[in-house]
Amino acid sequence: MSAGDIAGTGPRPLGDDLSPARLAEIDTTGQFDVAVQLSGQLEAGYTRAVAALTGKRLVSAERPDGVVVCGMGGSAIGGDFVGACLGGLPVPFQVVRGYELPAWVSERSLVVAVSYSGNTEETLACVERALARGCRPVCVASGGRLAELSARHELPLVAVPAGLQPRAAIGFLATPIGAALEVAGLAPGFDEQVAEAIEIIGELRTELAPEVADDDNEAKKVARRLVNCLPVVYGAGVTTPAARRWKGELNENAKTPAFFNELPELDHNELAGWATNPGVAGRVVLVLLDDPAGDERLRRRLALTAAAVRPQVAGVVRVVARGVLPLARLLSSAYVGDFASLYLAVLYGVDPGPVTVLEGLKARLSVEGGAGPS
Repeated sequence: MSAGDIAGTGPRPLGDDLSPARLAEIDTTGQFDVAVQLSGQLEAGYTRAVAALTGKRLVSAERPDGVVVCGMGGSAIGGDFVGACLGGLPVPFQVVRGYELPAWVSERSLVVAVSYSGNTEETLACVERALARGCRPVCVASGGRLAELSARHELPLVAVPAGLQPRAAIGFLATPIGAALEVAGLAPGFDEQVAEAIEIIGELRTELAPEVADDDNEAKKVARRLVNCLPVVYGAGVTTPAARRWKGELNENAKTPAFFNELPELDHNELAGWATNPGVAGRVVLVLLDDPAGDERLRRRLALTAAAVRPQVAGVVRVVARGVLPLARLLSSAYVGDFASLYLAVLYGVDPGPVTVLEGLKARLSVEGGAGPS
């Protein structure tokens, strides 16, 4: 990101210190340490998933007639990632964030249930419905009721390490989905995508880590630009799930409102919304996730959309994807947002780990219905 990629000025940050010492003081649960370890997560997650699933019967048919990934929050985003990276799938692919399976799911369909805690109410409901339809869901969890269900029904289980926030376990939660499709014969070459992603994320880690000075750290620059502003993140093609990831990380780590959308759809509605109400638009910083290897039509739309919106908003930030294969390009776009959200939390003086309001809501829901974390 060059100086020309950032436009506009905003209020002074509440805090100005992004040194490793300040980060350690604010980040009581080690979220920065976990972010630094993403490349290792990807490698370990993929390796253990392949070991757990190879040779297992995932569907009754020789090849699945469709794929459904069931999950919520940080446990669902991996499904979006994998779906975006496997655009040539010969069967339907759908991520379900809710209680119900699509009507077309049958015993011939591959169902992957992802719940980091193993206790997510919506995901457990989908597993029960899948079992009733004769499916053998692949279960991804650190334990909980989902692991118990997998043992009771002898379902394939990819066990992931416990003790993390679901959003911080993306490497452990996304790779088993791709591995399941690979084992099922739907995603040849996914191992190559994982290998490149590990390499690219390793390179980015050395540029975004806390010990890297502000002037040389893209994520720190972005975080400073977002202080006291409303982040709106735009993705296109393979970077659309990365835009969703940015939004969720800003919400949960920095405890700030944030929104995302995708091209070309937003050019048919949302673009018109920037024309008036400068009191709102003037507090927005638009984050554009640009993919140099993406569809040139989408890249042109991204540039023209930025030009149309720039006069109305507080600033525009451009983040450029790296890599050749889709997974590396997607993860590299998302990884800058992971770190930017953590640095923004420090500037706001908030601990990025706890999500007290979410846990409080789940606790209230559990009194009536047994809802659990993602």
